[in-house]
Amino acid sequence: MCIGMALPPAAGTAESRLAGIFPEWIRTVALVAPASPGSSGEKVDEAIGLLEKAGVRVKVMPNAREGEPAEYTSIPAEKRVADLERAWLDPEVDLILCIRGGAGTVDIVDKLDWDKLRTRPDLPVLGFSDITVLHMAMLKEKAGHPYASASLLALPNVDDASLKSIQAVLNGRSPDPVELTPLRAGKVSGVALAGHLRLLEVVSRTRFRPETRGKVIFIESPDLAPPEAERTLKALRESGFFDSCAAVVFGRLNRCGEREETVMRGFAGQVECPVYMGFPYGHTPRNHMIDLRGEVTIDAQGRLRR
Repeated sequence: MCIGMALPPAAGTAESRLAGIFPEWIRTVALVAPASPGSSGEKVDEAIGLLEKAGVRVKVMPNAREGEPAEYTSIPAEKRVADLERAWLDPEVDLILCIRGGAGTVDIVDKLDWDKLRTRPDLPVLGFSDITVLHMAMLKEKAGHPYASASLLALPNVDDASLKSIQAVLNGRSPDPVELTPLRAGKVSGVALAGHLRLLEVVSRTRFRPETRGKVIFIESPDLAPPEAERTLKALRESGFFDSCAAVVFGRLNRCGEREETVMRGFAGQVECPVYMGFPYGHTPRNHMIDLRGEVTIDAQGRLRR
């Protein structure tokens, strides 16, 4: 089975599509840039405007847009730490939304005051890609509530099903089931863990290496060609990352191109746990939210429920 190309977002104004994606209790959203600043000032302004028109109060942290526009260059770590802590500890802030991924989150996680951040153990923090590092640190430090989800700049471009998944998960409801393709079949139940393949390998070599026992591990990657993806999966496998997990579920491995499924099947032949592909997760318009505290089940037919 070939993995289909990403579908474009459904028709309708971006403003109307974003309306109501956050629950009523989320009144104020703080925007931070733990990794890179926005790659386009105009796109950041447009995305902020869409959120405001959709009824969300937005607080942009003081340093969040410094250095914009930029592809991957990050501003000094101390400024990014200050912004994240300021947003986190602001009692008016109900949710933190990362502007984008990029690069550099690994430079700040050791500098954060985790004792202070643990005072808000349930604060939602949304992002993906380079934000994987922050999410893994949050899990290790038991601070905040990490959600793998579209960033600010990605939100206007994701499809309706992805927006509905955000709305459902944040409202405590189950999103629609997702039909997966089994590569190594088996019934599955466990708590979700999700991240960028390369960043999972990086963080696995730090004190923030996540607990994977019993976890359903979702993996995506935008930037690793087949040889690099295979080497990174091998490094994680040989480190014991997958030894006791409940399952591995692949999203998109974008740069693997025509060999995407081959890479996934090769990995499935080297592990003992169930392996599936086809979950809408990654650097595409099909990017469903994943609650990194949420329970996941996969039945005998490969139907995933959360």
